[in-house]
Amino acid sequence: MNQVGDLNKLHKKYFDRGFRVVAITAENTGVVKSKLISAKGAEYWVASDPGRATLGRFTVPGGRTGIPHMYLIDATGKVVGEGKPGEAQIEKLLEAVFIPDLGRDMHAKLKGAVKMYDKGQIGKAWAAAAKFAEGEDRTLAEDAKFLRTKAEAYGAHMQKFVEAGIADKDFDMVYDDIKAIGKDFAGMDVATWAADKKKELDADANVKNEMSAMKSFKKAAANEEKAGGKAKKMGPAIKGYKRVVKKYAGTRAAKMAEAALGRIGG
Repeated sequence: MNQVGDLNKLHKKYFDRGFRVVAITAENTGVVKSKLISAKGAEYWVASDPGRATLGRFTVPGGRTGIPHMYLIDATGKVVGEGKPGEAQIEKLLEAVFIPDLGRDMHAKLKGAVKMYDKGQIGKAWAAAAKFAEGEDRTLAEDAKFLRTKAEAYGAHMQKFVEAGIADKDFDMVYDDIKAIGKDFAGMDVATWAADKKKELDADANVKNEMSAMKSFKKAAANEEKAGGKAKKMGPAIKGYKRVVKKYAGTRAAKMAEAALGRIGG
């Protein structure tokens, strides 16, 4: 709680550059509002997680789980630091973050393409700008090329997200991102890449096993949340976590289940 002021400062200083402070607590929403927001003046995002299911995504068996505890997470969702982050760390991470906004005024004739881009129709915007990229109007051509280059960089950024998710075996996120790429970047090379990657993942038995494991983990986590922190009601959650550890040994979900069992004493 004593760190609320420092976190507020980081929130204010870096929010416009994409940095987010997210506090997750096991307290119910009423306590969160009275103790953290009203009494302490927290200005950043605060989430209530009574079952502590989220904790498993950031800890490993034997890892620190004390409260309060901070994690620094990069743009791909990977934990890159523990403890209160320094501004130098934050600055370094922000330098590597892709900013989707075009960030400058564009030629009037690109109004339609810009509107598509702002709506998330990146592939359509990229295609619409193509007819202006080689015209005699130098300003128009430069703006059109800029939009197309920005769209391609955006696609490359999303591709990195997918590749990072695959490396972390976070296949729920991977499939969501692949679906988004296919829709938002239709007509671009990255959309073709995403479709091919989906076929590759669909045919991979290890991926199917990871997905099944995560599905079972989520059921156990739901039972933990339903127990509301009461030991007498943790039976179904403990049983579910143990099943994940035994049946899906070596998977990402099994590691998360081990962490959950260590936390609730299963």
